[in-house]
Amino acid sequence: MVANVAARTSHGPGGQEVQIGLKHFSPGTKLWLVSPFWGYGGDRIEVLGRHRGSRRLARIVVERRHLTNFRVQGVYSPSVLRELGNAWPDKAEAERIAQYWNRISDAQAGVQHQTRRIELVERLTVISETTGPRVVDWILTSWFEWMLRDDVLADPTSAIGPLLRDQAEADAIRSLLELVRAVGAKNDIGYLEHPDWPRIASAAQAAATLLAQPTSADGAGAEDGCA
Repeated sequence: MVANVAARTSHGPGGQEVQIGLKHFSPGTKLWLVSPFWGYGGDRIEVLGRHRGSRRLARIVVERRHLTNFRVQGVYSPSVLRELGNAWPDKAEAERIAQYWNRISDAQAGVQHQTRRIELVERLTVISETTGPRVVDWILTSWFEWMLRDDVLADPTSAIGPLLRDQAEADAIRSLLELVRAVGAKNDIGYLEHPDWPRIASAAQAAATLLAQPTSADGAGAEDGCA
């Protein structure tokens, strides 16, 4: 499997430090994924690629969120083959993982708090698909409380940049949270049994769909340094 380094990557507390590409790799550099998983859920990946400013191959662990355009591709370079070995023996599984990681890459691009944004999209998706009580009767309630925190989405417009991309996303989140505030249940059952739950689920689905859309700001490149 291969991917490209994003044009801009965010680092440090709150993602305030923005870099062009990565320290060791230029933006758009094609990287071969050496190890399928490194860290929790594959959030960090061991990669192989041409080091910034040179032709030598560098093997480094990077955060997956700094990569884009995941895809399965044949290996024809002997030097790359020696490094990769049989890291991805199952093509079908590699294609499935690439598809999933591309969805995450699309959803997280264009904001500072990329990890938190992915968490938000995943929670919105679960909320939209929930039609009955879950095993634990406080999961949905705790997620709503999290969204309503001042440092998260209490004021969606102020979250543009850190967590949201634009006013359209802020408006979608505001519509959802207005419904949540109006219901104000104390537990999941209270939300799920409320007549307005279908409206909450629908608003969550609309927000999740909007936030998961790709943006041209992710800066996917196509510098095939290892082909």
